[in-house]
Amino acid sequence: MKNTPRLLAIAASLLACTNITAQVQKNDSVQAKGEGSNRNMLLNAASASQPRQISLGLPISGNAYIYEDGLPVSYYNYQLYPYKSWHSGVSHESTSTMSPSDMVMKYGVISYSVDSKSRLTGDSFEGRVNYTLNQFGRQAVDANIATPIGGGWGFSVGTYQNFDPGSNQLAMSYLKERTQFYKGSLSKTFADGRGKMGLTYQYSRFMNLTENYGPFVFVGDGSVKEYNGFKLGYDQYLPTNNTIKFLDVYTGQMMAMNINNANTDKIHNVNFTLDYQWDNGTKLSVNSKLKHGHSYRANPSVMGMTNAEAGGGFTYEDGTEFVGRAQTRRQLYFDAFEHSWMTNAQLSGYSRNKRHHWTAEVDYWLNHGGTKTSAYMFAHEVKADPKLLLYNGQEGYSYNSYAEYYNGHEHKVFGFIADEWTVNNRLWLKAGLRLEYLNVNGDAANDVTEANRRRAGFNLKEPGVIINHFNKNNFNNAYILSGRFELLRGFGLQAEYMSTTLHSQIFNYGTYNTPSQKGITSNYLRGGIYWKNNWIDLTSQITWIRQNNEQLRATFDHVLTKDAGGMKAGQNETVYPVVYYDQAALGWTTDAVITPVSGLSIHALVTFRNPQYKNFDVSPTFSDGVTEVHSFTNNTLTGISKLEMEIEPSYRFDKWRVWLSARYYSRQYINKTNSLYFNGRWETFGGVDYTLNRHVRFSANVVNILNQKGASGSIGSADLVTDPTPYKNYVMAGTFIRPFTVELTTSINF
Repeated sequence: MKNTPRLLAIAASLLACTNITAQVQKNDSVQAKGEGSNRNMLLNAASASQPRQISLGLPISGNAYIYEDGLPVSYYNYQLYPYKSWHSGVSHESTSTMSPSDMVMKYGVISYSVDSKSRLTGDSFEGRVNYTLNQFGRQAVDANIATPIGGGWGFSVGTYQNFDPGSNQLAMSYLKERTQFYKGSLSKTFADGRGKMGLTYQYSRFMNLTENYGPFVFVGDGSVKEYNGFKLGYDQYLPTNNTIKFLDVYTGQMMAMNINNANTDKIHNVNFTLDYQWDNGTKLSVNSKLKHGHSYRANPSVMGMTNAEAGGGFTYEDGTEFVGRAQTRRQLYFDAFEHSWMTNAQLSGYSRNKRHHWTAEVDYWLNHGGTKTSAYMFAHEVKADPKLLLYNGQEGYSYNSYAEYYNGHEHKVFGFIADEWTVNNRLWLKAGLRLEYLNVNGDAANDVTEANRRRAGFNLKEPGVIINHFNKNNFNNAYILSGRFELLRGFGLQAEYMSTTLHSQIFNYGTYNTPSQKGITSNYLRGGIYWKNNWIDLTSQITWIRQNNEQLRATFDHVLTKDAGGMKAGQNETVYPVVYYDQAALGWTTDAVITPVSGLSIHALVTFRNPQYKNFDVSPTFSDGVTEVHSFTNNTLTGISKLEMEIEPSYRFDKWRVWLSARYYSRQYINKTNSLYFNGRWETFGGVDYTLNRHVRFSANVVNILNQKGASGSIGSADLVTDPTPYKNYVMAGTFIRPFTVELTTSINF
């Protein structure tokens, strides 16, 4: 199943611990910790190059939101994924986590986000270099220098270079990831500490082969075991062919492209920032960003497995017939671009009695974006270092049965106001309102004609295919209400309510179905107690979320009853209907930071929840004319644990720091009928830091200490079944987390 990236935008937080952000005024009677202060978004078990998604109680796809210098790294959290032109390192003065309440105002979504600020020149010369390596051959260099040049002016330059062959080193490419970032800034520091102004340019080139798949045996009791000695995380599960061949959805021509070029982003960013403070404490912040980028991405997602029989059409490249288990894959080739301009201006300050802290912001965002997404199916052996299999003599088949196209503009004008009111020493209140005008217009190939329906061989040059124009205007809104009341010193009650409404954006027009013009509304309520003193900072809250009218490009498999759609009877056919449904979750979370003795800090978090589908009924029709009717209402959402726990102790003594992070995710269902599931798993990290002197520090970090596989995935053919018996000892393919990895880093400051 493929969720639309907008699901990130309105997923509500069940892990949130407190709504107080960094903007709480200094005379507030109870200073709760910043909500994102212990979120560790950069500690990702699945990837070394991107932040992790914090579980928000509802299933999400896409990637974590990332802000830089007051604006999103990418206009959308899709296509030109933000992590591909951003990294956390010495080129930033700070990297933190933005809370859901802040994101409601800044972006109109309920989500956590990475928040970062580029390094500008200080009062003296500063140089920083980090060098990282691991046992799989990864090497990364992160360097930056910043120096004043007189009169408050200065410049900063830096680069980040990453060479990563990956743990499952792919024969088709000498590296699994190659990153090149080049960054430079010119800045002016105002006298008397009033602020800074800076202009930053960055060029990034990011090549990444997304391939963390492998076969394993699903035992049937939630556990998995190795399949024929295949080692998840270490063995290669792609043929060595380094060329993709696709039917271009736009031109209708067969094309070929080198696999590295087909997975490269090239992006230019120019950021302007201005921060200025007056004598009365009023602050002005202006941020503007120009982005010009192009993304090529080839994602060979695993689909089902087929038992190829004699005469079934599968052969090796030399023509020898193949009989056995074949892995089918769906190759999506994205040719996407973003040309955007985003600007905002924010004023914030205090009332005369310092009891009100107000914020007002106005934004104008403009984006010209589009994609041409071609697709095809291909197959290979189910083994390590597999060979490519031809089907009916061809490398690919079912070309463009899943294809996307859109090209257009999006204009967004919005503003918000927020006020934090310290009523007295016991009562604190906050309210915020955000209003947005959204215009989307452009060209697509939607359901204005039956010829536009995606099918094998579809392309925009086919007779009868019509490229239609769309132009839609909508208003989005969001607001927050929150409060805290102190019953005893350091102990009290707190509650918060958030609501967002979002309408379809340009990328939702890429498929055949014209997107719904109804807004997606989320309503989220949480409330409970807090307790804070010198040794504990604890919150415990009940949370509730209801999300309506979510649009989903679903994936359903069906065994054909007769020859149809270019395939033979008995083969699996996959269809991708667009469905609309609701989802809801009720939960309870307790979050605590305990500091029992000097130098020792323990962060612990426990979340219970019951995430469910609501109003989810679907009737997919397949090429053989079969229509299936299914209802998933009140079933547990797939891929979401009902119990999550985190324990993160850290101890600092003398020149040393020792830390550990362990996260537990309970059972996760594989299919919507909840008949199949994966058992719970741990994600573990740890490390030792040693500060030699003020110039040199060494770190040794371990990823996946327990060396768990973290196997997960879906069984398309089982998504609709209720009897799990046929899926005992079932061979399937899915994803895995990074295997046991030791990273060594040397940091030099001069």
